[in-house]
Amino acid sequence: MLSYLEDLKENEDQLRDSDCCGNGCTNCILDNKPRPSKRVLLAGKRNVILSYTKFRLLRREALGPNGQLLLLHFAHAAEEGDGDGAVDTVLDIPPGHHVMLRVGSLLRPYSPYWSDFVAKEFRILVKLQPEGPMSRHLQAVQPDDLLEFRGPIGQYVHEPQPAKCIYIIAQGVAIAPTLPLVRQVLDNEEDMSRLWHLVCAHDLLHVYFREEMLEFAQFWNYRSCLYLPHQQCDSSACQEAGHCAQQCPQLRDNLRYKETAKVSRLDATELATHLNPAIPGQRVLIVAGDSSFQKNIAQIATQSLDVDPANIYML
Repeated sequence: MLSYLEDLKENEDQLRDSDCCGNGCTNCILDNKPRPSKRVLLAGKRNVILSYTKFRLLRREALGPNGQLLLLHFAHAAEEGDGDGAVDTVLDIPPGHHVMLRVGSLLRPYSPYWSDFVAKEFRILVKLQPEGPMSRHLQAVQPDDLLEFRGPIGQYVHEPQPAKCIYIIAQGVAIAPTLPLVRQVLDNEEDMSRLWHLVCAHDLLHVYFREEMLEFAQFWNYRSCLYLPHQQCDSSACQEAGHCAQQCPQLRDNLRYKETAKVSRLDATELATHLNPAIPGQRVLIVAGDSSFQKNIAQIATQSLDVDPANIYML
């Protein structure tokens, strides 16, 4: 235990201004110091990612209509001299937390959408920016390359008791880090919290992890809705209007069982339709997206969902 806390203190000391990624984030993730999770304390082992650590790229896969997304799967790369020390480590990245990638002087935070505590592996989904220095580097990485990560960084901690009303709103590719937030509730049979998973995307083609959302939909306490303001099929009526109508037959045919989609933006009025005062529990809002999206959703949610600003978290 003492060794873990010493490592934690060392990690906190490393969260200095020199670690700033330079993105000008409204809510800097470096303001959130990591705390040991319950499972890592119970395991009695050191979290291997507390300081910058090398991870090996196991797999890369291009996704998206133009291959502008990269799915990257990493595993901890044990170094020479680790010996049995590698056995005494785990990889603990709690849901809603980030890891910081360091390449030379470049620093960028990413939120894993999957991780393995014992195997010390994790996956991230990266949207490549044409002029982004880190994007250019990640575009070139290949399996077996080594990259350095540190973490976890974040402040969101979910307590299953008492039950809550949790609204998770994601923008585009930012749906990826919201998946572990959903799973931690649904995987706990004793957690009676209710989940509303609202995903804003350009159109149906840009909705990612649909299969995962369909799996979630099997649970009684999970609801989702897709907001697709630019959905457009090839019918003459939709082409003339510039977008599909809400009752567009092609859109309905492309939706799967238990999928709900609206050809509109998620505004204050629409967000209020998801508020059910009859359902008890503290309301929590989690927003994943760019800074302007986060700011807008946080502003309208305080009234539309009656959420206390203290219970609003940004990914």
